[in-house]
Parts: sequence; C-alpha cells; structure tokens
Amino acid sequence: MIFTENKVNYTLKVNPLSSPEELNKGLWIVITGANDIPPHIALIAGGEYYSVSARNVKVAEPIEKFIKAISRRSLPTLFVGIKPMHFVGLKEVFGKYPTLGNGDHTCHWPLRDFFTNVYSPEFANVHLVFELLAVAQKQDLLIECRSLFVDLKNDKTITLLKYTNEHIKERINSILKINE
Repeated sequence: MIFTENKVNYTLKVNPLSSPEELNKGLWIVITGANDIPPHIALIAGGEYYSVSARNVKVAEPIEKFIKAISRRSLPTLFVGIKPMHFVGLKEVFGKYPTLGNGDHTCHWPLRDFFTNVYSPEFANVHLVFELLAVAQKQDLLIECRSLFVDLKNDKTITLLKYTNEHIKERINSILKINE
C-alpha cells in the first residue's frame, strides 16, 4: 500500500527519484513543499508540468523548468505515480483557472476536475490532496511515490500533517501579501 491515513496525518511509501527523466512518462501528482501546511499541488503528464498558483498558471510547461526551480531551493517534493488513462482535456482544465486569489478555487481544483472527468465522478467530492489520494488508492490507481529533497524514515515513508481549506486560504492570502 502506497498511501495510508488517520485523523491527523497521512503517510506515503516513497523511493527517491533516480532521475528527473522518470517523470517524462506517465501521470504524476506533484506535492511541492511537502512539509508545508498546506503543500502546493500540481500535475506532471507526459513530461509536462501543470499548476495553478498565486503567482501564475502553468499549462504544459517542460518539467526541466520546474525541476530547476525546486532544485534551487532544495524544496521537498513528492511525485505520486498514477495509472494513466489519457491526458485529453488536461490543458483545458488547467487553462480555465486564473491565478489563486482571483476566485474561490485552490491549486487542487484543476486536479479534482481532471480526475473527475477522466477517472471517476467520485473525485468530484475531494477537496484536499489526501482525499484525492484516498480515492485513488481505493480505485487502485496509485503506482508508486518518488521524492526529491525529502528526508525519509528508515522504512522509506514520509508522514505529513493533514490540513484544511482554511489553511489553504490563509496560505494564499499570505503569498498574495508578500507579492504586493
């Protein structure tokens, strides 16, 4: 089992990323700033990076730019491999959202929309990454989890605290204030 959870936290079984080239194939949920409350959530599909943040919206950006950005800051990042179906509609889903702070949406919403459209209507009710991972685990969609700049326990796991939508709103507001 790759993902487990309890009321307070969630745990992922992780192996270090051998090479960024591993991310050129397949579909990956990206958890950036893994130790942050909340982390940033994005997707990599077929070697292209998709993200909605307070600063910008990235649609089909080459992953090399993203890898350089997290490497400069040694930002703890997890990559959760998902059984890919197809990537049809991914660009449209991410492209329809403005930057965070310009609406009620979070960085998670495009992932929720994509998973609902491609995998199952059950994803429509998830609002946080650990909820998405729980549904994906239940549907046997999780393949593996890789990491960059993450200190793993001896059993090759990482345990992260759960967070709320309120944490997300506070984080978006704090980022927007820094950028004023």
